[in-house]
Amino acid sequence: MTLSPAPSLLSSALPIDPVLPELRAHLCAHTNVLLSAEPGAGKTTRVPLALLNEPWLAGQKIIMLEPRRLAARNAARFMAKQLNEQTGETVGYRIRLEQKISATTRIEVVTEGILTRMLQDDPELSGVGLIIFDEFHERNLHSDLALALAHQCQQLLRPELRLLVMSATLDTDSLGDKLQAPLLHSTGRSFKVKHHYRPLPNNNSRLAEHCASVIREALNSHHEGDVLVFLPGVADISRVQTMLQETLSGVLVAPLHGQLSDSEQKTALAPAPAGQRKVILATNIAESSLTIDGVRIVVDSGLERRMSFSPASGISQLQTRNISQASSVQRAGRAGRQAEGFCYRLWREEEQSRREPHIRAEILDADLAPLLLELLHWGADLNDLLWLTPPPVASLNQARQVLAQLGMLQPDAPLRLNEHGQRCAALGLEPRWAHALLCARDLDMAAEACELVAVLQEWPHKQRHSDDAGRLLSQARRQHSVWNSRIKPLAQRWQRQLQAQASAIPLDCGLIIALAFPDRIAQKRSANAQTFRLSGGSGAELQHNSDLHNADYLAIADISGGQPDRIRLAAALDNNSLSRLQEAAPQLFSERTEIGWNDSGQLKALQHRCLGQLILSSKPLPALSADDWQQAWRDYFRQCGLNDLPWQDDARTLRSRMALAAQYLNTDNADADGHRWPDVSDQALLQRLDDWLMPFCTKARNLRDLNKVTLNDALLSLLSWEQQQQLNQHVPGHWQVASGSRIALQYNNDPNLSDDPDQPPLLAVKLQEMFGYEGQPAILNGRVPLLIHLLSPARRPLQVTRDLPHFWRHTYAEVRKDMRGRYPKHPWPEDPLSAEATALTKRALSRRQ
Repeated sequence: MTLSPAPSLLSSALPIDPVLPELRAHLCAHTNVLLSAEPGAGKTTRVPLALLNEPWLAGQKIIMLEPRRLAARNAARFMAKQLNEQTGETVGYRIRLEQKISATTRIEVVTEGILTRMLQDDPELSGVGLIIFDEFHERNLHSDLALALAHQCQQLLRPELRLLVMSATLDTDSLGDKLQAPLLHSTGRSFKVKHHYRPLPNNNSRLAEHCASVIREALNSHHEGDVLVFLPGVADISRVQTMLQETLSGVLVAPLHGQLSDSEQKTALAPAPAGQRKVILATNIAESSLTIDGVRIVVDSGLERRMSFSPASGISQLQTRNISQASSVQRAGRAGRQAEGFCYRLWREEEQSRREPHIRAEILDADLAPLLLELLHWGADLNDLLWLTPPPVASLNQARQVLAQLGMLQPDAPLRLNEHGQRCAALGLEPRWAHALLCARDLDMAAEACELVAVLQEWPHKQRHSDDAGRLLSQARRQHSVWNSRIKPLAQRWQRQLQAQASAIPLDCGLIIALAFPDRIAQKRSANAQTFRLSGGSGAELQHNSDLHNADYLAIADISGGQPDRIRLAAALDNNSLSRLQEAAPQLFSERTEIGWNDSGQLKALQHRCLGQLILSSKPLPALSADDWQQAWRDYFRQCGLNDLPWQDDARTLRSRMALAAQYLNTDNADADGHRWPDVSDQALLQRLDDWLMPFCTKARNLRDLNKVTLNDALLSLLSWEQQQQLNQHVPGHWQVASGSRIALQYNNDPNLSDDPDQPPLLAVKLQEMFGYEGQPAILNGRVPLLIHLLSPARRPLQVTRDLPHFWRHTYAEVRKDMRGRYPKHPWPEDPLSAEATALTKRALSRRQ
């Protein structure tokens, strides 16, 4: 049966309609196509229906990826209505916690990681003929990943699979080149929107107050219609809602954001009651793919809240930042969908052109542990996939460390999943929670653990009345509507995936969170403090109204970055929790020997039981084996540095010579065996203790014994025999001057800095000993001229030069004039280059002759 949209519902033409025949032709001839459509074109709901009966589709499904749940649900409902059907028949949708599909569904609108999960479960994507990536300009991480996997599926397994990327504003040239796809463009349907700029009066002005004032201005003007307000976050929406409800009458104020229920979102989207105007307070959830009937006015804060991840700290936090020019155009366009409209922008007009042109790709600011787990489960090399924006190396390295800490990687192949990693990936959860729930199943507390994790993921932040995760779980269980609609279905789904029975032992909230976030296990710094040290090494602080002040150990589920970091949600850990954690994840624990000496010189040796950077317990060691001593000295040097070693002048000079050789000779492939010159900075030497220092500390049993370490021999052990010869040849310790004397060169003795070109090695020599030397002394094949201190017979500086020939020609005569009377016993010839170099007086020279 051929399905066609109801004619009455398509009687109003949309700008996308003239482009549809060309789109059909391109998809018939090409497997990849780009469609750039301006706001209001109708691409989201027109295109899938227009392609449903194409011959190349041959009865297969169309999957359309939408970045937002609200947009996905509404797009599916609208398309079903066009077919005079119920959602879930020909057109359905699948979003988190909700789906409406059937055996007859041909168009599935999906969100988030659902398309990725479909590809992982069936890499050939059997029964799917077309994937549509809608609103790709939003640069959602899941969209980027899904496109990369779908493209490889097409290249390796399904050459007939079609990919259609639809976008409002995007760098289409770059994406078109990578996909080798033709580009179609459709104008939008939008009416004229007049812009007004209303920046905050001053730096002390509050956004909520100013926004409420501009909303009242817009309502009291001669503009008609409802008002759509874009605010950065839920807290801002609540503040503005309170202010408006206190000052406006006859106006319906409705919030619209992702934490609301389906019914609450429907209230915001539904037309206002007759005779009443409506103000919709929204996050960027309403930025695209939605037409809200009746909106003629947009008030745009120009701000959004985006999650930003720091690879250094491992913390993700919501940050408020300026939206891009593309987003501002999208937002303003909401006012011109059905008639002429007005947009009030809460920033200066001249700032508009200085904003970023496009939305910043989420892949640049996200925690990439979930993405890396998906890639390893997929089995592809990251470099073989198509990326419009490649994942940052630092974030990928941090993600690999997380997966290793969770015990998901093979020890001999750090970019391959082990059996546990494969099981975690199959769950389709973020890796931290997948690991925690699988461990909870083994601990016989899976059912309640699923409920805890569902609360931590889905419970609205504004309804958190405690920072204690256990108390929050108890409170959530008493909120029947949210519990039954959001928490319980998700927990039951995970429980079915785990094939877990009811919990046999009581839930340990701290243990479950610790399994998920082993880098966020925290130890109180002192008995009365509210500050904690994290196992990852950083610090954090409880909030002043915390319910966790009595806990000595915490497992932190939610932490906000700052100075200091703030613990927002956690659970207490006791000794039983830590013991269970060690049984479930032994790789997190270690033993470390610490050696030191008290003021009287007595040995103090302790064995610490550690969890990351935390010391859980310590016990004295009465005696140490040779291996214990070696490890003790390693720990000592890594903690205290290298300053306790006997750094005499000769050792410092040798180290500086080696640093200079590394700076200049590594580029020359100096060693025929391929040995590179070593880095001898403190950091590098501490990383290579076993290669040079530890063999010379085998007999050291106290700090005094360090004075017996022969540092010259230890440093030279880093060099091959050939490198030692090259060191003496190219970076000598002494210089033979014209008189025949061998004079020690003075090197810059800061080993942590490459030798400064302005501070080259120094040759301090009596002026008379350089007579007859016409060139400029230099090392490293002439690349580094020596800095020459020419000294008087009393070894006082006369002249400093890096150009000895220049000195002889232009300066020597003046020096001679001053010195002849002061040192008459020493030779001061008129022509120094024809004189004999000597360290002797004139009388001593005569006697020798």
